[in-house]
Amino acid sequence: MASAILRGDGDAAVEITSQAMASDINIDDVVMDGILKAWDDFRKWLEKDPNESLRSWFDCFNATYRIIKFIESKITPPPDPRFSVLVATVKGEGHVLMRDIIALLVKSKGIKVYSFKKGVSIEDLNEPFSDPSLKFVILSCIESRTKEKVQNLIKGIKDKKPELKIIAGGLLAESVGADLVISEPSAIYGTLLELAKKSK
Repeated sequence: MASAILRGDGDAAVEITSQAMASDINIDDVVMDGILKAWDDFRKWLEKDPNESLRSWFDCFNATYRIIKFIESKITPPPDPRFSVLVATVKGEGHVLMRDIIALLVKSKGIKVYSFKKGVSIEDLNEPFSDPSLKFVILSCIESRTKEKVQNLIKGIKDKKPELKIIAGGLLAESVGADLVISEPSAIYGTLLELAKKSK
């Protein structure tokens, strides 16, 4: 799968994903060993040959999102989720792939996820805030130019919904005022369950 993504071959990437899921390979492994491996390999490629790798970036990106959309189409929304989670980035954050990967991983565990195609400000969150099952906010924050926006969003969330636990990941995560920082996507689900138990 990783090589198909790096070739920008969306058809092959989706076919490999379909075969993997039909073989009972779980979504976590598809994401960690397929999508994230591809982008780790892309980072190495970028360091060695920035011109060639950047010319292929768009096709790699599209192939990745075809996989994400395919997997999402196979997930049945839970009729009675244990809790719900908001996964977001702020306006101006250009690195949105990790946000959408995290949303996919959480959805795959039978948890209701609120996510937005664009970055958000506090004014955009009325719908998730009106849901009494909302327990967590996960923010992906990578670009330094968005730091103040992330800090303002976190402050706004704490002012409006102080009971929510805010989790941050990415290069800015340690400096934005979140309740918890997680660097490994694979650790998110277990962390949510532990926090949910403690909040009962």
